[in-house]
Parts: sequence; structure tokens; C-alpha cells
Amino acid sequence: MAGKGGPESPLDVLLADLWAEVLGRPVGIRDSLAALGATAPQVEQLMERVARATGRSAAVHEWNPPGTIEALAAVLARGGPSARRRPGVLARNTDGARPPFIFVHGDYNGGGLYCLALAARLGRAQPLYALMPHGLDGVPIPDSIEAMAEDHLVTLREIQPAGPYRLGGHCNGGLIAFEMARRLTAEGERVALLVLIASDATTAAVVAPAVPSPTGGRLLRYYWRRLRETVEVSLPPALVEGDSRGARAVAERTRAYARRFDAYARVLLAYRPAPYGGPVVLLWPEGQTQRLHADDPTQGWGAVAGAVEVRLVSGDHLSCVTTHVDAVAAELRRRLDGA
Repeated sequence: MAGKGGPESPLDVLLADLWAEVLGRPVGIRDSLAALGATAPQVEQLMERVARATGRSAAVHEWNPPGTIEALAAVLARGGPSARRRPGVLARNTDGARPPFIFVHGDYNGGGLYCLALAARLGRAQPLYALMPHGLDGVPIPDSIEAMAEDHLVTLREIQPAGPYRLGGHCNGGLIAFEMARRLTAEGERVALLVLIASDATTAAVVAPAVPSPTGGRLLRYYWRRLRETVEVSLPPALVEGDSRGARAVAERTRAYARRFDAYARVLLAYRPAPYGGPVVLLWPEGQTQRLHADDPTQGWGAVAGAVEVRLVSGDHLSCVTTHVDAVAAELRRRLDGA
């Protein structure tokens, strides 16, 4: 990524792609409209494309200055406090005749807006219900993956009272989807499909003596690298000192994400997946560099799942569901067709 700052969420990647298309050059998330020389017609075209891609709109004065992707993403992803006990659902293609695909999108910094493009690629006949992570819109963050899964199962049963179920998840959402599938099968329900995207089993190695168990220090170093990949906690001085709405939105977003990341890191470090007798499809991005299970193509899932089919997809941890969403959607369609 050229310019100042790399992407920190799937929403950042999506916006960077749109800006690059309109402006005709690579754009960093902290490159400003002024520095890029964007014209008024280009800004208008940009906002039209953003509204179509994300389903949300933002007035230019809300994020300019600083006039950056970072500021726009902060405004688009920002939600007001909510009294809901459980996270919300992003539902698309709900009139489709096919069984629903329940997807834990895992994006606790951008609101999972990439799921709009995913739903479009899956087609109108395929209902998609993207479950929001805990911690967005004021929803409390449970203290374990198991509790998150149990909470999401209440929502799942409201969408689809009985199986067979088709489940999926990206990143941390994959862990939650795995736990949901495990609990459903333990209750006698059938899980017809479980697809995990860019999701490693993290601490699953401790249940398989043949696989070296990662130490706590190794795990902490891993999550620190992931933190550095996805968010910079320290804001540029210009944003801290600025008095614009956009700068304040960036500061709020960064602080909120740091809190959520800290909570999720503790939850993920404590998670030990129990065995699951069903099969898992793992879609692993070719460009993902940070991983705990470098020598295991199943990324730890082979130690706890009945069978694991691994398929490599284009992109890295964030761009596989944004820039390269077509490839992921094609794999999902093929699996959903056969489920």
C-alpha cells in the first residue's frame, strides 16, 4: 500500500480500493484528499461508490478534514450506544429460496461492511446473515469464546430454528463459528457446512501432543504482531491536536478498537477448542504472513476436527474478503451448492 499508513480493517481495504479506482493511483489510509489533489467531481463520484459498496453514507464535512480513508472509515463504522443484549445481524438476500448461510464476520473495527459485497457475489438466491461481533454498538463483550458462541446461537435459532446449518466465519469469527458448530452437533443438530476463512486454531495445539504446544509468551508475541498489523494505537500528533469531526472520529475509533482488541486477545488466548467430529473447510489466504502453525496447512484445525479441507485463496488476512472477495465467494458458492 502506497502512501501514509496501511489498512487496519476490511473496511479500510475496501475504501482504499474504491479511492484508487476513482483517483487512478494507490492510496494509503492517511493520505488526505487535499494531498491527493482530488477534484470536487472525483469526491462526489467517490462518495457515490462508497454508499453503494457499504450501504452507508457520510457527509464530506463529517470526515474532511482530515479527509482521509481512516477518518471516513471511522465515521462509517461508528454506531451509537445500544441497549441490545446481543449483537445485531447484517442480513442480505433474505428472500432467497436457499437455506441461509450464517456467517460470523469477525470485523470489530469496521462493522463487517465487506459482507455486502460477499452477499452480492453469492447471489440473490442465497440468504446471508452476518452476525456482528460483541463489543460493537455498546454490546458487552463476553469473557470467553464459548460464551460468545452460546450468545450467537440464540440469534441463529431466531433466524433458523432447526438444522441442517451452514456456518462460516472470518478471523476470530471462525473460532466462534467452530464453537457454534461443535455445540450444535453435541445437541444432536446437523451442521451441513462449516467454512473458516483466514482463521487459525491458535491454542488448539495444546490438545494434540504430537503438535508442539505454543507457550504463552509465543502467543502474546503473535497477538502483538497481529495488533501491529491491524491497528496503530498511537495517533499522529496532527489528529490528536485537530479539532475536526473527522479527527475526533479517528481518535474515538482507535481508542475503542484498542479496548476491543485487548478484550478479544484475552478471550482468544484462553480458548481451547474441544474436538469436533464434523468436517471443516479452511480458506487460507496465500499472502497471510503471521501464523502460529507455520508447518501445518490445517493451521491447527486438524488436531480437533474430524477432517479439514484446505483451499488457498488470493490476498492476505484483510484483502481476501475485500479486494479478492470474488475468489472467496466462488469457493463458498461451490461448498454451499454441495451442502
